[in-house]
Amino acid sequence: MNNAEVAHVFAEVADLLEIKGEDSFRVNSYRRVARTIGDLAADINDLAARGELATLPGVGKGSADKIQQLLETGRLPLRDELLAEVPGSLLQLLRIPSVGPKKVALLWKERGVQSLNDLKGAIATGTLEGLKGFGAKSIEQILRGIEFVERSAGRTRLGDAWEVVTRICAALAGLKGVERAEPAGSFRRGRETIGDIDLLCVAADGEAVIQHFAAWPGVVQVLGAGGTKGSVLVELRPGRTLQIDLRVVPAESFGAAWQYFTGSKEHNIRLRELAQKRGWSLNEYGLTEGDRVIASRTEEDIYAALGLPWIPPELREDRGELELRAVPGDLLTREHIRGDLHMHTVASDGHNTIEEMAAAARKLGYEYICITEHSASSVIANGLKPPQLRQHIEDVRAAARRIGGITVWVGTEVDIRTDGTLDYPDELLAELDFVTASIHAGMGPDLAANTRRTLAAMQNPHVHCIGHPTGRLINERDAMPLDIEAVAKEAARTGTALEINAHPYRLDLKDQHARLARDLGARIAICTDAHATGQLELMHFGVVTARRAWLRRGDVLNTQTAKEVATFVTAKRRDHGRPEIRDKG
Repeated sequence: MNNAEVAHVFAEVADLLEIKGEDSFRVNSYRRVARTIGDLAADINDLAARGELATLPGVGKGSADKIQQLLETGRLPLRDELLAEVPGSLLQLLRIPSVGPKKVALLWKERGVQSLNDLKGAIATGTLEGLKGFGAKSIEQILRGIEFVERSAGRTRLGDAWEVVTRICAALAGLKGVERAEPAGSFRRGRETIGDIDLLCVAADGEAVIQHFAAWPGVVQVLGAGGTKGSVLVELRPGRTLQIDLRVVPAESFGAAWQYFTGSKEHNIRLRELAQKRGWSLNEYGLTEGDRVIASRTEEDIYAALGLPWIPPELREDRGELELRAVPGDLLTREHIRGDLHMHTVASDGHNTIEEMAAAARKLGYEYICITEHSASSVIANGLKPPQLRQHIEDVRAAARRIGGITVWVGTEVDIRTDGTLDYPDELLAELDFVTASIHAGMGPDLAANTRRTLAAMQNPHVHCIGHPTGRLINERDAMPLDIEAVAKEAARTGTALEINAHPYRLDLKDQHARLARDLGARIAICTDAHATGQLELMHFGVVTARRAWLRRGDVLNTQTAKEVATFVTAKRRDHGRPEIRDKG
C-alpha cells in the first residue's frame, strides 16, 4: 500500500468512529494520523522498514502498530469491526460538501438514511422535516452538494493519476523492443480531472507488450488484451479504480495517433475541417490525400502540413490556438520558476523545518522561498497567535542568516475574516516580507459577500497575494461563488497577485480564471502551499494549469528575480510602512 491508501483507511476509520458517536479525542487522533501520512514526502513502507513510524507527528506506538499491520496484511481489523456496525454506504454521504459525520449520524439514526439515493428520497418526500440542523436552507445546500457529487463522479484528479501513469509508462518503456511509451488524452493536456487514461506505445511485438501491461502489479481487472490493444483497471485507493487503455501503433503513424488520441475532441474537429478544405483526410493513421500519406510520423509534421505551428497539448482546447501564427517562445515552463512564495513548516501544520524546506528548494534550483505559516483563526492548522508570529519572524530571520545559496523570506498566510478584515493587525503584517491572504472558513453561497470580502483584503497595502481565491477542493468542495472579473480588476489596480495554488486538490485559480485575470492585467503567483519538502515538486501542476491559461513568463510573479519580487512588494507598500524587503537571505 502507498501513502495515499494508508491515509485513506485512517481517514475512513475517523469518519466511522465519529458517525458511531465515539469520543472526539479518539476520532481526532485517527484524523491526525491520516493527515500526517497523506502529507509525507517519504514512502510509508520505507519508514516502516526502518522502524520509524512512531517518530511521525501524531503517530504513537498504537497507531504505528496499526500502520504496520495495514502495510503487511492490507487490512485494519478496527475498520472491519466498524463496518460491521456502521453501513459503509454512509461514507459516500461525506462527499457532499455541507455534510459531515455528525449530520450523517443524525440522518442514519433518526431517519434511516444509509445512502445517497436514500438521502435524495428523504428530501423529495419531506422525511427530513423536523430533524435538527436540516432546515430549508440546509437542505437547499445539501441538494447543491448532491449535484456536485454527481457531477464529479467518475472523474479522477490529475495528481491522483500522475504517479500511476508515470510509473506504468516507465515500465513499458523498459520492455525489450519498446521504442517509446507516451500518455495521451486529457491527462497529456493537463486537465484538472480526467476520465480514462490513454497510452500509446511503439513496439516490435505488440502482443507481448499488451500481455506485460495486463500483468502489471497495479492491475485489479483486465477488461481486454489483444494483439495491439489492452484495457485494464488499476486501483488508485480502496474502492477507486482508474481505467487505462494501451494501444501499440506503428512508428510511421505514431505522430498521427498521438495527436488524435490527445484531443481535445473540439481541437481535432477544427483540424479535420482544415484538412477537408484542402481535400485531405485526418485520422489516427495519418494526414492523407487519397492513398498518399502527407504526414503521420510526428505531430510536428501534421501541424506543419496544415500550415500551423506545433500546438502544445495544454493549449488544444479550441480556445483560439488554431489562430496562432506562432506559439509564444516564453509560454511558461517549469524552468522559468525562480521561487515559491507559499509554504508551511513545523511552526504551524507543516512537517519539515525552515532549514529543510530551504534545502529542498535549493535543490530545485530556486533563488528564494517565503515561509508563510497560518494565522490564529486557522486553529485546526495550528495557526500562530501574534506573539508566536513575532517569535517566528525572529526564527526565520536567524535561519536565513545560517542558510546559504537561497534567499529565505518570512511571511504569513493570513485568514480573511467574514467582514474582509485580516487576522493580524497592520503593524504586525508590516514586519513581514510577503503576505498571502486566504479565505478558509465561511465560504457561503453569496457571490456579492464573498467578492466584497476578497476585494477588502486586496485593498490592504500589506497584502501581496490572494491564496487559492475560490477555495475549491477538486471533487470534494465546489468553488465558492466569486466575481472573478471584479477580483481580477481590483488585483490589477492594487498591485496584488492572484495565486494558482499548485496542489492538485486545488489548482485554484483554475485555467479559465487565470487567463481572464491575466487578460485584465492581474499578476499571477504560482505556489505549492507545500506542507512537506516533497510537496515542493507539486509546482509542476501549477505550471501545467498556467500553460492551459496561456500564461507567459512575464505574467507570473515568481518567475522574477528576488530583487524584482521585492520591488513588487515595495510598490504596494509605498508610503505604508517598511520601504523594502530583504532580497538577500
